[in-house]
Amino acid sequence: MSQYPASGVLFANDRKQNEKQPDYTGSLELDHETIRDLVEQMNSGVDNPKANLAGWRKTSKTGKQFLSIRASVMRERMQQQVSSYQAPPQNNNIDDEIPF
Repeated sequence: MSQYPASGVLFANDRKQNEKQPDYTGSLELDHETIRDLVEQMNSGVDNPKANLAGWRKTSKTGKQFLSIRASVMRERMQQQVSSYQAPPQNNNIDDEIPF
């Protein structure tokens, strides 16, 4: 695993001249683990691999507002969903006599 997680920033586009230009611009630096996960998704048949993104509103030292973003692998989110899954209660009052 790399020293830093996949992360980046988005700043408001202060050079925006028309509605088709983006509202925010920035960059995202991916770590090896995230890239490996994207490649694994592609190799398993996923047409459009995904990574999770999270963002935090922050202010730079110069007072400029920006979004700090972090990417994480989809596998982690899927594992969290599986580990938090609770199976529905089972009905143990099953009638063993099937009428056919």
